[in-house]
Amino acid sequence: MKKKKEGLLFGAFLLLLSNVFSRGLGFFYRVMLVRILGAEGVGLVEMFSPVFSFLLVLAGWGVALAMSKSIAEHSATGRSGEAHGFFRAGLLLLTCSGLLVTVLAFLFLPLIIRYFVADARVSLALQYILPAVFIISVASAYRGAFQGMRQVSAIGVSQSVEQAVRVAAGLLLAFQFIQFGLERAITAVSIATLLGESAGFLYILRLWRKRESGFLAEEAPAQKIGFYAKKLLSYGTSVTFTRLAVSATSMLQALLIPLSLRRAGFDARTATEIYGSFSGVALALFHLPGIFTATLAVSVMPAIAENAEARRGKLIHHRIGNSLQATSVFTLPGMALLYLFAAPLCQWIFHNSIAAAPLRILALGGTFFYLQAIILSILQGLGEVKAILLNSLVSGIALLTGIFFLTSKPSLGITGAAWTAVFCYLLGFLLNFLRLYRVTGVRLAYDNIFLKPALAALLASGAVILARIFGGPATEEVLPTLLLMLLFAALYFTALVLCGGLSIGVWRRIIKR
Repeated sequence: MKKKKEGLLFGAFLLLLSNVFSRGLGFFYRVMLVRILGAEGVGLVEMFSPVFSFLLVLAGWGVALAMSKSIAEHSATGRSGEAHGFFRAGLLLLTCSGLLVTVLAFLFLPLIIRYFVADARVSLALQYILPAVFIISVASAYRGAFQGMRQVSAIGVSQSVEQAVRVAAGLLLAFQFIQFGLERAITAVSIATLLGESAGFLYILRLWRKRESGFLAEEAPAQKIGFYAKKLLSYGTSVTFTRLAVSATSMLQALLIPLSLRRAGFDARTATEIYGSFSGVALALFHLPGIFTATLAVSVMPAIAENAEARRGKLIHHRIGNSLQATSVFTLPGMALLYLFAAPLCQWIFHNSIAAAPLRILALGGTFFYLQAIILSILQGLGEVKAILLNSLVSGIALLTGIFFLTSKPSLGITGAAWTAVFCYLLGFLLNFLRLYRVTGVRLAYDNIFLKPALAALLASGAVILARIFGGPATEEVLPTLLLMLLFAALYFTALVLCGGLSIGVWRRIIKR
């Protein structure tokens, strides 16, 4: 019997529970790495991570997302055989592409290190992480199928398994390798990633074998696999160009920020430490409030794809409005807390006060960053990949240009990169929202999405600021700060309910959809 689909926010909630666990472990892992490896070590890790991500995009070629969208569209109309054909074709494509990219990366590793990494000390770490490219590529086929069938909780559990193994192995190896120097110590991160991804893949493979008959009961004709593969590549190629643009931007950002900091007058080691504080500390805290948003983005794409042909229909408009409202309601208070408590959070958690200044700036544009992520998932469900690519190119060029000119100014330094990021968050949100409005004509309750959450956040922030003023230096201690955070949360949600921005009845209907 075909397994019942999970509701839009119900499935997101199940995935959220797994994401809270895995993100919590990941955050703990990042904190410990900063303390073991130092800001310089984390900076080195952040230099080879974009290269690894770029290779993953090449290996994946957008096939998993295309497969997810295709399975969602065909299973929604009862064509299980067609959905199974897309899965088989996608699995074949991802296995071949993952193997090809992994082998080529090993062969051209010296050139990659020379031209795309700012510090050659990461060469050993990059070498050890390359086999994970193949493993992740194959695993993404199964994750894409689960997403297309709107069984996103399976993805979350596999991610939890992967994260648990990665953190345990990473901390154990980092403690062991640090005595042999920083270059060996950062290799622990690569080995841990390889072990974690292997564990996550084995788990999702086991889960798939248990549930496959319930999902895709009808077999697809073997002679049509080529047709399915062609369809996947047609959609996936456009997606890949977008992801390549984003990954290339991240890779160039990891190369450009340290170089720009050197132009601003910092030596190579200090520039690496500052970049590590920005990327490894400020961005780690910045991404914490996005646990819910990342979960919702996974659920909303197939939910939109099921009704993509009726893009101006009432159901799609409801799902768009509900998704954006949920994103704003949960990320706005997170950004306000990061702005208000940037300094103590960076110091207490990471023992790194340098990251507080860029974190406070990033928090100003964080809500636009997360709203953009949801809009991108909606546009993907609608098949608007060319528009996404164009908007990503515009945002990426603006980001790199801003980093080059602002970060190299001694008066700005790393805060120049933060201000540039905020501008690009807003730019990307506006470009993608305008495209969404053009193709759907969606009319939104802007007061519920923007005005009421912003008003509630401002009221709660004002109360916290007054409490800190009248409380004096004592409010900067750990316990008073935690109490102030709880006060903010209580005031925010109370104000939101009172102004009608958080209705229980509305959210019950959202979950059922």
